[in-house]
Amino acid sequence: MDIRKLAMVAGFAAGAALTLAPLASADPTEITTTVDSEIASLNSLFTGEAALAGDTVTTNGANTFDTVPLADAPDSGTPTTLDYELYGVNPIAQAGSDPGAYDLFNGALGKFDDALNVELYALENGGAIDPNAADFFGTAGSIATGLDSATATDAAEYFYNFGIGDLSGFTGLDLSFLDIGSAI
Repeated sequence: MDIRKLAMVAGFAAGAALTLAPLASADPTEITTTVDSEIASLNSLFTGEAALAGDTVTTNGANTFDTVPLADAPDSGTPTTLDYELYGVNPIAQAGSDPGAYDLFNGALGKFDDALNVELYALENGGAIDPNAADFFGTAGSIATGLDSATATDAAEYFYNFGIGDLSGFTGLDLSFLDIGSAI
């Protein structure tokens, strides 16, 4: 009876070793297809919001973010419908000078994708932090700050909490109680 249990455990261990062997390889597993899929998803949502506002989207090619002219979502003056759709209740205070798919929910969706990307890369690469800044959305400074974290979990927490801050700006509500650090 004990030999059967031992054989079963050994079978599971061998199966797990064969299944997870690609994750333990020396070459890092890239998440490019995930990032491309996220960009396509953000572009699709952005195109829908622009259509609701009566604006035409500028498509910038495969695996790049779609945009609209600044006149369609201005960063000063009178807000447009698209301004409210992208930036929320106080659009002019939140608006950027280059409106695009990365601005959905005041940029929160992109930051949530960044948090996912950190964890996905770490899961596939033995806990390592993704060194490829092209796998992340946002300014170079915010990306560098997140990727300079001590662990992948810290980096994911940074991007998630950044997204909560963007979502707070979109809604005009204090959503800091959703920060990962505040839940602990």
